Amino acid sequence: MKFCFQFLTILFLVALIEKPCPGAEETMKEGPKAGGPCEYHRYEGSAEITSLRKTIDPYRKGEERWEVKFRFVPTQEIKESFAQVTSREFLLEINQSSHVSSEFIERHGVQVGKSFHGFILVITRGTCTPVLFEFPAFSSK
Repeated sequence: MKFCFQFLTILFLVALIEKPCPGAEETMKEGPKAGGPCEYHRYEGSAEITSLRKTIDPYRKGEERWEVKFRFVPTQEIKESFAQVTSREFLLEINQSSHVSSEFIERHGVQVGKSFHGFILVITRGTCTPVLFEFPAFSSK
């Protein structure tokens, strides 16, 4: 009797191992999700350009580019303590590059002291990048 019970238990466990979890097939078809889904709170404000520096971009075959730094000044109170940014400088990153072209600088009139309307996005759910910036003027032209 004991042997029969152990045998049935083993068969049951094997059957559980062979049966996929609910939704596993859909996940395998879509591929793994990294970091998401994430949600952000948007705060309006402006970015003031604090420095422009010519540099050589090592990822673009030694091409001369510009490193642009800015300080973001929100017009709304940012509630999340980790996203207090008014005393910090950030690199302007466009299309996943921290260096912009001379053409970009000219087209948008980027110069020290100039401000651009934008948003700071502060994560509220998920494991994505905690703070992002959006500047409509840079994406519309």
